Amino acid sequence: MAAHRVLTRKIVRDLRRRSAQVAAIAVAVLLGVLLFVASYDSFRNLESSYQRTYSRLHFADFTASGGEGTRVAAAVRDAPGVARVSVRTQADVPMSIGGTKLLGRVIGTPGPDGVNEISVAAGRLPDPAHPDQVMVEHHAAQTFDLRPGSELRVFDGTTWHVLSASGIAWSPEYLWPARSRQEVLGDPHGFAVVFAPQDQLARLTGSAGTDQTLVEMNSTATRSERDQVERLLREAGAIDVGTRAEQPSNAALHEDLSGFSELAVAFPALFLVAAAVAEYVLITRLVLAERPIIGTMLAMGARRRTVVGHYVRYGVGIVVAGTVFGVLAGFVATSAVTAAYTRAVGIPDTVVDHRWSTAVIAVVLGLLTGAVAGLVPALAAARIAPAAAMRGDGTRPSPTGRFARVTARWHRLPVVARMTLRSLARGRRRTLATMTGTLLALVLILASVGMLTSMRSALNIQFGRVEREDATVITSMSSNEIAAQLRSFPGVTDVEPVALTPVTLAAGGRSYSTTLTGLVPDTTMHGFRSPDGTDTRLPDTGILVGAAAAKKLHVSVGDTLTVTPALGAAKSERLQGLLDEPLGTYAYASQATDLGGTGLHGCLLRFTSTADRDTVRAKVTDLPGVLAYSDTRAIQHQVNQFLGLFWVFIAAMLIFGTLLAFTVIYVTMTVNLAERTTELATLRAAGVPVRRLTASLAAENLTATLLAVPFGLTAGYLAAWTLLRTFTSDMFTFGLSLGIAAPILAVLAVSAAAAASQLPTARLVRRIDIAHVVRERAQ
Repeated sequence: MAAHRVLTRKIVRDLRRRSAQVAAIAVAVLLGVLLFVASYDSFRNLESSYQRTYSRLHFADFTASGGEGTRVAAAVRDAPGVARVSVRTQADVPMSIGGTKLLGRVIGTPGPDGVNEISVAAGRLPDPAHPDQVMVEHHAAQTFDLRPGSELRVFDGTTWHVLSASGIAWSPEYLWPARSRQEVLGDPHGFAVVFAPQDQLARLTGSAGTDQTLVEMNSTATRSERDQVERLLREAGAIDVGTRAEQPSNAALHEDLSGFSELAVAFPALFLVAAAVAEYVLITRLVLAERPIIGTMLAMGARRRTVVGHYVRYGVGIVVAGTVFGVLAGFVATSAVTAAYTRAVGIPDTVVDHRWSTAVIAVVLGLLTGAVAGLVPALAAARIAPAAAMRGDGTRPSPTGRFARVTARWHRLPVVARMTLRSLARGRRRTLATMTGTLLALVLILASVGMLTSMRSALNIQFGRVEREDATVITSMSSNEIAAQLRSFPGVTDVEPVALTPVTLAAGGRSYSTTLTGLVPDTTMHGFRSPDGTDTRLPDTGILVGAAAAKKLHVSVGDTLTVTPALGAAKSERLQGLLDEPLGTYAYASQATDLGGTGLHGCLLRFTSTADRDTVRAKVTDLPGVLAYSDTRAIQHQVNQFLGLFWVFIAAMLIFGTLLAFTVIYVTMTVNLAERTTELATLRAAGVPVRRLTASLAAENLTATLLAVPFGLTAGYLAAWTLLRTFTSDMFTFGLSLGIAAPILAVLAVSAAAAASQLPTARLVRRIDIAHVVRERAQ
């Protein structure tokens, strides 16, 4: 017991003597634990927040579109596992809100015990005595500054209806305001959702509505029961059946959650690995320095497991403070991140839980980092032969090696350069540790920055090569009649007709809902990008489809698809080609391809570079035949503005990556000095200036850092590519695009960390007691 207390005091004393190195490692552990607790608990909190809203408002597990609603509902109402079934009508119709014309959506509200209920955020539900009252979805209310009592207009195909907002509502379908999987990101002034009593839908929207059957399953429903319900819906006449996972808003939010979960593991792991590497180097040096003490302990009867336990406890002691403060800081960050995210997205139910299980895992990870880092040198210490260690002859100098012998004959090189090369070859452990820190830092920086640069590249492709129009106008009259008027407006350079038809593509029992865009064969408003990155053209017959949709339908070029337009008859079309578009998955055909059904007609506009977009929008929407107007570039501006917030994230990752590199390189540098104290003291005694010794040490560390750059860049590219894959779906297609600036910035940040870690070198070299070292060597 007394020995245990003595060894504990020794650990405390040694930690104090190496306070700077211990603090550097503790900070790395703190950041790793903090990131794990904050990101993992925030991820779980966001998931719980979504699920609470979904459960409270009975979010549908299946949404079946098309067919006769009552017949489809009857087919599954008594099926095993079904909890609730509702039938409603949904219609996309032109709207006018505060002078802005757009293509909005009117949805019938379910009755009591319905599916996809709405929650009143302000005001009240529509009064049956006032048939022109509706509820406005809260994102639309925020965008257009609507309040209970505000007015808006809806077009039913022949007449504009003036409606009054009785209240503002939350909906589980629109926690993220996505019109469809193809338009997860869109012009906020180009889409709005209102909820009206089901019995008023036909009057307000005319024939534009589509029946939908909503099914909520019991929480205990099995996979086979769910498959059976989906099969029954299709057999009863449903044209398309979408699952909860495929619902646009839910899918978009879970794409985000998926990325969050990846970051919750990957980034903390980088910091903990870096801390373990630095700690391993530190404890290994300590074991080498204390060989006589270890030999004495073993010679006096100390058990080898006592020696192992001592250095493992030393490793744990280094990380205790960082682990504890990391958990506490993680709790604070969890509350802040969860609240900020749910407030920004607009989630009605915010769940903030601090899970003790997460804290326990974080503590275990932090302490395990120290234990593992100390275990390897501890086992080496336990294998020391006591007699040899006490005599001081139990260590062998590092073999010179062929490279060191060769460099010794490079007499034309400056002495500093030869010393640097020799030290790199002889101190392989130190060199590998420095290179590992550099590699981990580059992975951290490039993985985070690469995601953002790739998003920007995707936007440039989408709005430079694919969507070349500046605005889309939906009209109630022939496009040819209004095209001449649109061309006469100042700032408008070109006008093309367009047709937009909601369709369901089907093949082999699978279906996919999207929008089929009809364009003129020689269109200049839209580019068609093949999966190999080359441009193709619109075929005279057949259709082009996004590659993601073809993958879901298990079809390839040359196959035949069944195309069913909204409120139209199914028709077979040949798949003529596949497309790769960053945002959304659409289908395209020549306007000569007549699919029938209910669609929208209008024009695509292109502006001059100096056109005043607000003025053009105001003039176009004032035309009598214009029903809706959408600015194609608005989404680009919105996303760019949104990405502007992520520069804070980039700056944080640069700082964290710099700290990570600094920790490993600084600890390695100080250990290097300790190992070479005799050599450095001898050189100083021989008259070598401190400046030259400092330059040699700095050159060694900087060279090791630069040697790791190619490996770090390669690993960083792979990490960024892997991270982007988690966001790739039929909604988004991102290709890795780091450019030149990001890698250069990352290398500069890591090099700056390496340079900063050398600042104490001169002071440490001057503090070497030359007389003491020379006396020790003489003995």
